[in-house]
Amino acid sequence: MLKTGKAVLALLTAMALVGCAATADERIGEAQGYGGMLRVSIMMDGDRISEVRVLEHSETQGVGTRAIDALPQAIVAANSADVEIVSGATVTSNAIMAAVKDALSTDEAAASPAATAEGMAQPSPGIGVSAEKTGLGMSAMGRIGPGKDDADTQVYSFNVVFAHASFDEAGRILTLDVDQLEVATPNYDGASMPHFSGFPGQGGYAVWDDAAGKTSGKTEDTDEAFLAEIEGWKTKRARGGDYRLTTATWAEEMDKFEEIFTGMTVEEIEGWFGKYCSDATGRPLTETSDKEGDQAKYGALTDDEKAMLADVTTTATMSLNDSHGNIIAAIRNAWENAH
Repeated sequence: MLKTGKAVLALLTAMALVGCAATADERIGEAQGYGGMLRVSIMMDGDRISEVRVLEHSETQGVGTRAIDALPQAIVAANSADVEIVSGATVTSNAIMAAVKDALSTDEAAASPAATAEGMAQPSPGIGVSAEKTGLGMSAMGRIGPGKDDADTQVYSFNVVFAHASFDEAGRILTLDVDQLEVATPNYDGASMPHFSGFPGQGGYAVWDDAAGKTSGKTEDTDEAFLAEIEGWKTKRARGGDYRLTTATWAEEMDKFEEIFTGMTVEEIEGWFGKYCSDATGRPLTETSDKEGDQAKYGALTDDEKAMLADVTTTATMSLNDSHGNIIAAIRNAWENAH
């Protein structure tokens, strides 16, 4: 009887182990994140996702890692990779969802209810998705200024912002590229600043001498000088390292905003700008923002929102809407022109 009991126990144990192997299995998936390849492990219990773990990543601490902390539990709870994006960590959020879908896109997963009935084999917005619409937007403004030169001659300038974006069927941005052309009269300093002296026959315009720190003479008033001046114009991206702002080049700062806005609708971008940027300057808020209303607005934010802004402003501090150009309006115009 004792031997029979042991045999039965061994059989039951073996059956239990086989049962576990049949109902729970691990799958690995990966997708491109903001900092590099992101790799996940998912455990399936029948047609349910029972666990999601991020195995490898190179995401930004305090920004992308907020998505890594939050999304695995959300995916398990929803039994779906299509969950809400973590605000301010759009690229990482999309990468996690895409990696989970990659793990589910095996032959075994393709037949499971979790992969088919809930559409989990579909790529998430921004990761390998064909754009439903693309649009090119523009926002232009003139400026009397900034200021006057040493001889009290007025400086004039204009800014044109260009935004090219692709959108999914829900209006979320899949790709976003922003550039800007700023042109000033030649009595404004800056070695790489594009200049416009006026049309031929107007007598030229005062020229700023960077080395001397003052104006010196006037531009050449010829057809050839007019054409050459315009042919030499460069956008802010093309100006590269010659155009540095407070924390980085203009291109680097704009890259950061493009990352943040990818995955959002235009309405969400406008909401982000309204909530997290100064009403006076259009710049992202910080604990030292000192224009009227800034501290009241900043003080109303949660600790997580302040941490998000602290990360943003390590790279991007420029205004998204001021006398140097309305970037938000250009993105809105890209959506309005999308087809």
